[in-house]
Amino acid sequence: MIKTENYSDSLIIEAGTDASLPSRSYKQKGVEVRETVLDKVSARQTGRKEGCYFTICPTPSDSRETVSSVLCNCLKKLIRSVGVNGGKILAVGLGNENAIVDALGNEVVKRIRTGGKTYVMSAIAPKVADITGIKSFDIVKAIVDYHKPALVIAIDTLSTNYLHRLGNCYQLSSAGICPGGGVGNPQPCLDKNTLGVPVIAVGVPLIISVGSIVDDKTKAQGYSQYMLTPRDIDSLVSTCADTIADAVNAIDY
Repeated sequence: MIKTENYSDSLIIEAGTDASLPSRSYKQKGVEVRETVLDKVSARQTGRKEGCYFTICPTPSDSRETVSSVLCNCLKKLIRSVGVNGGKILAVGLGNENAIVDALGNEVVKRIRTGGKTYVMSAIAPKVADITGIKSFDIVKAIVDYHKPALVIAIDTLSTNYLHRLGNCYQLSSAGICPGGGVGNPQPCLDKNTLGVPVIAVGVPLIISVGSIVDDKTKAQGYSQYMLTPRDIDSLVSTCADTIADAVNAIDY
């Protein structure tokens, strides 16, 4: 992963391990869903941003079609929660398409169907600053100001501190996304405050810090600075991109 403008972020992936968070768990079409709603008070207490978060945890027996359907239902709920009932939606694929673990957003955008009726979809995948010399936030902000969408859906690779979450869940949030926060390289946040329109973030945790899974002795040897990805990262990114794109494409149906 590049370090100069890495877009891997962590949302509230660890919600399932914190009993103090105002969350509820249930199953939708047999798929486990955890819903966390943070108001101003709980957001301040947890250090997270105010908003609604969904963590979807499928099992190997759940079909991609089923997971995509659950993902779409959660997306629709978030869209309604931010007061959007129609109009333009801009899908933004964050990350670096030249690094497969960071290419999730780019791969999703390639699969998104543009146009529509109730919601008119458009999609972009701004390249990282190493390639363009322009921060992706600046590109997205300029397009939003010109295109004037009612909503932005930002797709990105996420990070996690727990091995059992790695490549094993989908997460959505109405709080937007702060790229790079998960790997200690924060970039300008994409949210309603910065873009002027609601931002829904969607992602999958595909990287984990070695420091999260090793003992103190190993950390002392300097290995905690490294990041790990699943061995089957190529096929995992492809499957996750298909699932997310199918969910986004089904919003208008």
